[in-house]
Amino acid sequence: MILDSLTNGSPAPESSCRKENALAGITELNGDGNKGKIVRRRRIELWRVKSLSKEKSARDQGIISGEDAYFKKRRSGHKKNDSEGVTCRSHGSISVIGRRREMEDAVTVDLGFLRKALKNYDFFGVYDGHGGSLVARACREMLHRLLVEIVGEESDEEIDWEKVMVAGFNKMDEEVNKIGATVATMGTTAVVAVVGEEVVVVANCGDSRAVLSRGGVAVQLSDDHKPDRPDELARIEASGGKVINWNGQRVLGVLATSRSIGDHYLKPFVI
Repeated sequence: MILDSLTNGSPAPESSCRKENALAGITELNGDGNKGKIVRRRRIELWRVKSLSKEKSARDQGIISGEDAYFKKRRSGHKKNDSEGVTCRSHGSISVIGRRREMEDAVTVDLGFLRKALKNYDFFGVYDGHGGSLVARACREMLHRLLVEIVGEESDEEIDWEKVMVAGFNKMDEEVNKIGATVATMGTTAVVAVVGEEVVVVANCGDSRAVLSRGGVAVQLSDDHKPDRPDELARIEASGGKVINWNGQRVLGVLATSRSIGDHYLKPFVI
């Protein structure tokens, strides 16, 4: 039996189980040669059951984390698909470290991070760090707060989002560079989305991309900043830099993106 964590520990419907089995590549295993696989699979299933039991026990005792309590208040933003028996969340995220020793990427989700003229806005940010994790982590903690400060300084009811985003990204870059030599060789791309009731604002720096799913088709919402893009190449060369093909087009043969937050040692070529 497969337990679906989105249904509070209740068994997932048969159709859902079949889908999960197909995605996970789970098949019936026979023969002594597969004993190790069977044991590992049983351990995973046992771990999942224990996790669900702990979660249920915490709910029964009234122990709910701050995040769980927050999402309880926003239950109206979630939809229930009765035919599938699965709760559909308003958002989600996943990060995979890959083959690196350190996770250099970061994600920010701050629902209701800004309220202006009786309108609420949610913030989503993805930061693809390189050279280390410090700059991406700094952006995770600070960038959305800087945007709130900049909006608060404006007296107009309508928000000039382009002005706010440009100022916010520049301010974040300044804050990172104040740290000094420790992060001079570190940087991060940034792609953020501010979602309101009537507007979606997307801003990016570097080659992390935002897309919108429309009828199952991905619609590109941001333009990647790559060293071989004609306008970026011209800008880099005009500032005295070079783009070198070293396992792909890179600024000075080092960085595969032409814009980032941080990377102080590559300025003014990387902005």
